[in-house]
Amino acid sequence: MTSGYWSTRDRPVREQHAYWREVVCDAFTPLVPLPQPRAGDWASQGVAGWVRSRRVADVNCAEIATVGQVNLHGTREVARTAEATVFVNLQLAGSCVGSQGGRTCHVPAGSFALFDATRPFRLDYAGDWRSLSFRVPRDRLMSLVARPDDVTATTVDGSRALGAVVAGTMRSVWDAVEDLGDAEARAVSSGFTTLLATACGATDEVRGAGRTLAASLYTSVCTHLQDNLRNGDLAAARVAAHFGVSVRTLHNVFRDSEHTYAQTITKLRVDACARGLADPACRESLTALAARWGFFDLSHLNRAFRTHRGHRPADLRPA
Repeated sequence: MTSGYWSTRDRPVREQHAYWREVVCDAFTPLVPLPQPRAGDWASQGVAGWVRSRRVADVNCAEIATVGQVNLHGTREVARTAEATVFVNLQLAGSCVGSQGGRTCHVPAGSFALFDATRPFRLDYAGDWRSLSFRVPRDRLMSLVARPDDVTATTVDGSRALGAVVAGTMRSVWDAVEDLGDAEARAVSSGFTTLLATACGATDEVRGAGRTLAASLYTSVCTHLQDNLRNGDLAAARVAAHFGVSVRTLHNVFRDSEHTYAQTITKLRVDACARGLADPACRESLTALAARWGFFDLSHLNRAFRTHRGHRPADLRPA
């Protein structure tokens, strides 16, 4: 599956089970979807569900919403699997109990878990659910992980630390997928795989690469801020979307710098205003300069100067 939208809604009830099985198998990997024991007969009641899918370079991304069910990927399905991939399943609604390799994990909404398509696994959804699922090349991901056998069927909290960064990145990539060019898609795919590996326990080499990636993103964001001080929307959500990362990731790249994201913007505005004040040819009033560089009023300008430069803006006016 490369891209598209599939739904059982327009199918006759008696055909929905078979169609859902074909859609799920195509969107993910060979699976046997079965109704929950007390859910009734799908042949007579039908199966409500839809799938949207898009590719980002060599990562397939999909959003799924459907009813409670059990998805089995057994030895027969493993034998029919064409690609060696790992699934990163982020629960958006509902919950899942997943099992693989002797481990069982409970994945609530907001968290995610990984499942290796080269080995049997089981996904058990008790009620209606919706998820984002990214299918990544297995060999590339596992080569970056220190202990590959320990990363599947393990719940990663999507609200804390690196888990939150991965979950936020998945949402941001999915929201921006339609606007990514080929080069951008390749960069996003590579960056996501490295980030995922880091969250799963990366090798020392990959952790170093992750720090390099963060430093590169920090430099790129600062350049973007400088170039758009006057005319651009510098809200964190807008800038994060521009770079295809989550807002949390954006703020985290400033974590080890002297200033936070918001403080960096203010400092850049102060520096730009200071250059104007120090220019003998500049005849603009303080009020005009404040407005040009995004300050609310003179009080805002004065506070910012005292914070970042330790003096008043008027002190820079040539005598």
